[in-house]
Amino acid sequence: MMCDDFDRPLTHVVGVPDDGGDTITCLNSNGFLIPNFPNTRGIPGIRSAKMRDDDIILCTYPKSGTHWVLEIIRELAAGEIIEDDVMMDQTFLEMGPEERYADLQSPRILNSHLLMKHLPEDVINKKVKVISVLRNPKDVAVSFYNFAKKVPYLKYKGEWKNVLHPFFEGKFIYGSWMDYVSDWEEVKKTNPDLPVLTLFYEDLKQDQMREMRRMCEFLGVERTDDFLSRIRDNTTLTAMGTLKTKGDITRAVFRKGGVGDWKNWFTVAQNEWFDQLYQEKMADCHLQFKYTL
Repeated sequence: MMCDDFDRPLTHVVGVPDDGGDTITCLNSNGFLIPNFPNTRGIPGIRSAKMRDDDIILCTYPKSGTHWVLEIIRELAAGEIIEDDVMMDQTFLEMGPEERYADLQSPRILNSHLLMKHLPEDVINKKVKVISVLRNPKDVAVSFYNFAKKVPYLKYKGEWKNVLHPFFEGKFIYGSWMDYVSDWEEVKKTNPDLPVLTLFYEDLKQDQMREMRRMCEFLGVERTDDFLSRIRDNTTLTAMGTLKTKGDITRAVFRKGGVGDWKNWFTVAQNEWFDQLYQEKMADCHLQFKYTL
């Protein structure tokens, strides 16, 4: 559900049904669905938001490690361990007006789940550094389902068996995972001078030190292995769950954070259905995802 005149302030709340009739409450902003956040009525004007040359924007599909990687980037950029309860909402572009992050100290670490065509034009014009994090779609689906059941603003009460098909068909917030991944691959292809670092959630889980070194090189900062080890310890699920104490949201965000939990949820039939869909929709995609470690 997308359209090009994304900036026009036309929004309304909709209930999108799963295959069993239970609905997920969404905000329709000119045909594109986002969460009905408690503190916003839409995202008009986001295309005209002003970016700085030294901004860093973290771009992810929902449930792909956004909070985790955002915290890593914050500490790498600052060169110090940060122990606060700041979460992604302050710099989450589509969650509210530009004023929330306009006056933050540079470099600003912004984040979004939107497609490039919905992001500020300055991202391309100023060649803002983009860190993209991708996660295997089966774990994304499971994480999304559990998240939707816990956060109050989505108002979802449905069952797993009814959410899988519409989720991958792109009927819920932020559209299809497959469309999102394909769109960003096209962005990188058509904008070769845009600085984009693509990370995989599973690679971070497997070797966070190695991936943090890649991030340092991309960001142009030098950090010692001792400091990287301290970041690793400060960004575990347990550590972040303790620091980021915001009730239902914290419990929904910091659930398991693992690789391969999909095997506890997908039936044989669901797995076969997804694998066939993936082959059809992602035949031209060169990316390789890890489903277990």
